[in-house]
Order: sequence, then structure tokens, then C-alpha cells
Amino acid sequence: MTTRLVIIGIILILAVLIAVVLTVSTIRKPQTSIQSIGLVKVPTSAARIIVSSAFSNGSRIPTMYTCNGVNISIPLELSNIPSSAKSLMVVMEDLNAPGGIFIHWVLYDIPINVTQIPAGIPNTFYVNGIGYQGINDFGKVGYGGPCPPPGPAHEYVIIVLALNKTIEPAPNLNDEDLIKSINVKDVIGYGVLIGYYGG
Repeated sequence: MTTRLVIIGIILILAVLIAVVLTVSTIRKPQTSIQSIGLVKVPTSAARIIVSSAFSNGSRIPTMYTCNGVNISIPLELSNIPSSAKSLMVVMEDLNAPGGIFIHWVLYDIPINVTQIPAGIPNTFYVNGIGYQGINDFGKVGYGGPCPPPGPAHEYVIIVLALNKTIEPAPNLNDEDLIKSINVKDVIGYGVLIGYYGG
């Protein structure tokens, strides 16, 4: 009788353990909160990179960096880059273009020790000591400055991404494909700088 009670007790304990395991396994893991910035998606919990430039956040972009000026790339200063990152990426988008998001610039595979990107980097596939550039929505390699049609000022956003991976460089990659190659889980830090031009 005692042996039978022991066996029944063991069976009950096993049943409880199985029920607990099944309950725990069915609990869904909390989903990562995601923010979309134009075509770029970032986890809101990622570290924040500080991005500064020749203009303050939310102000007008100087004409020299647009198609109405010299049309040279915007200088950037970066800080608070996560030490675990493997590379950085810079994306510049026009959020108000008539045909939808317009990509002006993607600079990628930037070493994480690069904290200053000077103005006027060459429009070449490889920029020595800085990284690689894709083909923008103007159909050209590198940077293409703001060039909005007549009307209200457009909002331009520069996003700096700290990635836990590198991207295999290739001279024929367009900016949109480069952006789409980044998954949210690849982003461990990001920073945003917004400027306006037009009107």
C-alpha cells in the first residue's frame, strides 16, 4: 500500500511539473518595440547615439549642402557609440518627397572609431578611412543634397545606426537595398538629426 502511494505521489508530482513546463513554454516573449524612421526601423530600447552637425537639430539645413549650393555632404560628429558595435551606417532621407521616401545618402561599414565625418566627402564607392557609399535615389554614388520642388520646406532626417554586423561592400548596391539588408535585431544603437530645407 505504501509503495502504491509513493508511485501515485510521483505521478502527481510529474504531472504538476509537466503542466508547469507547458505553461511556461506557452508564455509569449515580450516583443521588441520598434520605431520607423522613414524606411529605417530601429528598436526603441537601443542605445542613443548623439549626432551633431553644422546646423542644430530641427533647424534649416545650410544652402551649401543642397543642390542650390555646392551640394557637398553634411559634416557629422558622433558620440555615445556602443562599444560592442561592429560598424556604423549613415542614412539620409527626405520624408516629404512627392513620390514617397527619397534616399539622399547611405554611408556604410564605417569603423566604430570614426567619430567625425567631414563635409564634402567624395562621391565615390570607397571613401578612405571612412567607409563605403551606395547609389542614392538620384541614381548616383554617394551624397545628393536636398533638392525639393517649390512649396513647403521638406523634412530631412539623418539616421546613424550602430550595427552588430558589417555589410559586404559592393559598388553596385543601391541605398534602398542597403537599408533593407538591416534587420531590427542588427541595430544596437541609433541617433537622429533632423533638418529642413525648401519653401
